[in-house]
Amino acid sequence: MQIRAGELYYDSEASYRAVSRQLGIAPYRIFKIINALGTNCKSTLDVASELKTRWSGYLFIDEKSIFVKGVEWFLLLAVDLKTQDIVHWELVSREDETNVAWFLLIIKMVIKYPFKGVISDLLPEFFGTVRWLLPGISHQFCTYHAYRATEFYLKYHYTGGNRLWAERFLLITRIVCRCKALSTALRAIEYLESHQDELRQAKLIKRMNILRIRFPNLIKRFKDHNLRPDNNIVENVIKQLNQKFKKVAGFESYETAYNSIKLLVMRYRFHTFNCSRIPGNNGKSPLELAGIDTNNINWVRFSQKC
Repeated sequence: MQIRAGELYYDSEASYRAVSRQLGIAPYRIFKIINALGTNCKSTLDVASELKTRWSGYLFIDEKSIFVKGVEWFLLLAVDLKTQDIVHWELVSREDETNVAWFLLIIKMVIKYPFKGVISDLLPEFFGTVRWLLPGISHQFCTYHAYRATEFYLKYHYTGGNRLWAERFLLITRIVCRCKALSTALRAIEYLESHQDELRQAKLIKRMNILRIRFPNLIKRFKDHNLRPDNNIVENVIKQLNQKFKKVAGFESYETAYNSIKLLVMRYRFHTFNCSRIPGNNGKSPLELAGIDTNNINWVRFSQKC
């Protein structure tokens, strides 16, 4: 009964009420069954130890807001580039450096992820923590986020009044973020560096300083071609998880949120892709892409600790 309830609730993305109708059990009892499965569900650390997954070494890290009784929490998520497997996740109250550092420390020291590169958005805590915790590891910022952040600032917050230079600055930022060659990015930033006086007069010097600081992490992709220029893959994973989050419309307690995410992540790792743009991924699950034979494994049964 527990296995069937878990399959119906997650595989068919049904509600407690819909599952209760199929099994002839009250909705609240279905909730209790699902929550019990979540309580006893293996962690990402358990799975890494048991299955010996083989990952690419290139890791996306991102975050998503989760509401627990109306209070905003944050889901930290780490996804392997090649396999799209969820390496680790954590639900934290703040996106501060302590939580991010602990998150990455677990991935590095306990899960023993073979770090070769990191791709993330522009969250300062990601930047600072990766720099001191993973020295020598290339860290690529998402170029899409970098461009959109500049575009948003110039559209809604820029008060300099020089629209010509504002548009020129946005164009150069676009070139840096979307160009296909390192030489093009270098010429673009050199152009801005040679027009410091104009940028200062146009009240764009602060944005220039921000771009200058971010620039080394916007061009890592040219030095290691395994790095992606954006974090679309991890955002697509979040979209898949979000389909279930939207149905529950927030959680009533941290415990139910944590238990639900444990099961949802486990189900994702066994679920086969059918619309992936990555060649060779369709028809396989993230765990299969990570070298695990899942043919005879029922994901709900596997999820449970002995």
